[in-house]
Amino acid sequence: MARPTVAEIRLSALRHNVHAIRALLPQDVGLLCIVKANAYGHGALSVARALEAEGARMLGVATVEEGVELREGGIRLPVVVLGGVDPPQAAEAHDHGLSAALFDPGQIGYLARAAETAGRPFPVHVKVDTGMGRLGLLPREAFEAARRIASIPALRMEGWMTHLSSADGPAAADREYTAAQLATFRGMLPDVRKAFGDGVAVHALNSAGILRFRDEPFDLVRPGIALYGCSPLPPGDALPDLRPVMRIVTKVLSLKELPAGHAVSYGRRYRCDGARRIAVVPIGYADGYRRALTGHARMSVYGHPVPVAGTVCMDHTMIDVTGVPGVAIGTDVEVMGEASMGAEEMARICGTIPYEILVQVGRRIPRVTVD
Repeated sequence: MARPTVAEIRLSALRHNVHAIRALLPQDVGLLCIVKANAYGHGALSVARALEAEGARMLGVATVEEGVELREGGIRLPVVVLGGVDPPQAAEAHDHGLSAALFDPGQIGYLARAAETAGRPFPVHVKVDTGMGRLGLLPREAFEAARRIASIPALRMEGWMTHLSSADGPAAADREYTAAQLATFRGMLPDVRKAFGDGVAVHALNSAGILRFRDEPFDLVRPGIALYGCSPLPPGDALPDLRPVMRIVTKVLSLKELPAGHAVSYGRRYRCDGARRIAVVPIGYADGYRRALTGHARMSVYGHPVPVAGTVCMDHTMIDVTGVPGVAIGTDVEVMGEASMGAEEMARICGTIPYEILVQVGRRIPRVTVD
């Protein structure tokens, strides 16, 4: 019998979020949808297929391996390896029709050699560092790289991009910094268009950028966390109607009546303040249900909120179902979802961001697509 803990991936919610994002943008702006890290934990292939059907223009991954997985699963959309292509992987990436983010002059030579060997150009997206300080060429370096690319038939300029570091920040200084990044990027575009024409896809806006700075969407936007129904912005910001795509459910594995004063789980952090019914469910921190949720989180049984009772374990978590009628071994339990807690609330408890909650949902939890 299979372990009953599963992550339901609701493709109808994903499609809804795509439409909600598109409604914010001019009709001619395309979506470069981010499906790295197993589509933020949601299952890269099923998500990519749904996005392809919804008319996404490109997909973004972090690694060559992620791109190859999509190709072997039948995805035909352009796929950009945003984390770059290393020399040993250049031939494999090119053979699978992947595009490469180019953020270092040293990449030009080996990407061109791989393309020359294969007899067709390697598409590249030049990444400009306008203030992120991570991957990317500084503006003057980017122009120099662009001139070299223009002189090499084995390379094809497919995209020109930057990344925003602070579009989700709560302070006025964050907005000012983002506006300055966009101004730097915008100022480079006339020369880019002059050198490469209108066929180059220009893109800068991540999810937070789409929500706050969509007056300048350029040719493509790069939605990530918003696709999966979570906001990258602080509470209180005006948001479109986004729906969580992932719902985690399980079943009661064990049920017992404990007397007053009885301790539950490691460290005796929970003691029964009276006779309590304690259920055990098969999910724990090895599955990504974080130990920091101890004493703060709740699940849902028959629509009733029930608290986590005691320390979250590696494979199991206890919940207090006292007063909930009809609970038995095999009863359904919602771990994450609309009736229990969403990824955003879990993230606040854990002192992190919903991205981390989603991508850490463990591999031993099967993803089951539902419509």
